[in-house]
Amino acid sequence: MSYYRRIVTIVCITGVVLMTGCKKHPEPNEVALNFMHAIQNSNFEAAKEYSTKESVQVITLYSIFDQRRKEGEREKIKNAKIDVVDVKINDAQDHASVTVLNSSVGKEETLQLVKESGQWKISLTLESIIPNYVPEATSDSTSVISVDSTGLQMPGTVK
Repeated sequence: MSYYRRIVTIVCITGVVLMTGCKKHPEPNEVALNFMHAIQNSNFEAAKEYSTKESVQVITLYSIFDQRRKEGEREKIKNAKIDVVDVKINDAQDHASVTVLNSSVGKEETLQLVKESGQWKISLTLESIIPNYVPEATSDSTSVISVDSTGLQMPGTVK
């Protein structure tokens, strides 16, 4: 009987170690969808969990814009369907772009992702959320800013 208990104990311990040690990190398309659904539901704390450290301030700013939306606009966003259209990962496996189709604006939006501590995270900039934001021009920078139908930019860039 003690031999049987040892086997069962070893199998159980091995199972627990394998299950906790092999935690699967979400792929870029999963991170993008989870992020967009959090934004849709005005759950900005959840959105921050899917974002880089640098993007947290941008999401906080976006949440201020979101508070100023009319209820009808907010409902349109919450009811929108979001589908992943394309995923591109660079050769180094540390940058990705995920293009989603957002039915609330009827356009494709491309979200930029980077690996941070081994996990894919959304990378946002002020240019991606502030309508008509024009960064200081430099000789090597070009920027295109697109605005959604509510007059506020959605996270990411529009294709």
